[in-house]
Amino acid sequence: MMKREMQCIQCGWCCRQYRGYHWAKVPDLLRWYDEGRRDILRSVAAGRNPDGCLRSAADLGEAELAAMEPATSWTDPVTGEPLEACPFLVDARDGRFLCGIHPTKPAVCRETNTWEWGFGRFGPWGCPVSPP
Repeated sequence: MMKREMQCIQCGWCCRQYRGYHWAKVPDLLRWYDEGRRDILRSVAAGRNPDGCLRSAADLGEAELAAMEPATSWTDPVTGEPLEACPFLVDARDGRFLCGIHPTKPAVCRETNTWEWGFGRFGPWGCPVSPP
């Protein structure tokens, strides 16, 4: 069976399904550190200081980031609570949803083609461009 080439229509369906989950790994964290993207790192929880204050990945140096476990969700930089949606998903108000950090988004976002996840063990995801 020939694989059909799919074209993303920027409907945001996949990002809205993933909600606030992103699975940012160390290479993502280090890339954001090198790029000076504290705005992204602020939304990645990094535990608490000894005094109990919340820390985000923006509070860490390169060596500490390299030792972090993969982050699994975006978090509110103020409360440290997991977010229900990706804070970088932008509603273009024309039926499209765009990635506000597209050039440097996490590897899982770059490498996942939701229309392929609609098959096999991942079940029916319902991406609008997935074949029936």
